[in-house]
Amino acid sequence: MRPTITFFCCLFLSAQSFSQSGKVTGITFDTSINQPVSSATITLMKKKDSSLVTFTMADNGGRFEVNEIADGEYRLLITQVNYRNAIKYFTIDNAHRSIDLGKISMNDKSKVLDEVLIRAELA
Repeated sequence: MRPTITFFCCLFLSAQSFSQSGKVTGITFDTSINQPVSSATITLMKKKDSSLVTFTMADNGGRFEVNEIADGEYRLLITQVNYRNAIKYFTIDNAHRSIDLGKISMNDKSKVLDEVLIRAELA
């Protein structure tokens, strides 16, 4: 009898912990060249105090996925050396277990300046 009760308790607790986690997915994308941004660092932080929850990297196609996220409000920081940082906010709760952020635009850091014309008069 005791092993049966232990089994059902473990089963119940594991089902509860599994149902309380969520995931977020997305694709880092450079809209100026219409291509995915590979190897971007994806950092998941709590919105309230910016404490680190976890991090991962985008694959060669710019895709990322973060699993086993507990209920709460979060800030997702996407960084890559050649691009400006991108930030997305989302909430994991009973109604929103799986969040798809879609294509996240990454803006290139480099700026092309217009031509500079210097004029001087001979004295």
